[in-house]
Amino acid sequence: MCDACSAAGRNWSLANGPRRSKMIKARLYSSFNGREVKIKLCYLCSIKLFMGGEELFLKDNPSLSYELSTQHAGSEFDF
Repeated sequence: MCDACSAAGRNWSLANGPRRSKMIKARLYSSFNGREVKIKLCYLCSIKLFMGGEELFLKDNPSLSYELSTQHAGSEFDF
């Protein structure tokens, strides 16, 4: 499943169609304090990430941003 679509509650396979239902692995570099975050995106979401960049993509997908920030939040014990 597409991480962005599943966080927003969208059916990614229906939105992309049968020919473009392949998942693309993407990496977010600058949004989480120097940590590299790996996500899976559908065709349409990968285009949105490429065209707008990380900051705009996460601003347009606040539920994904919240999920990623809770999963990959740095703590004071991380070195």
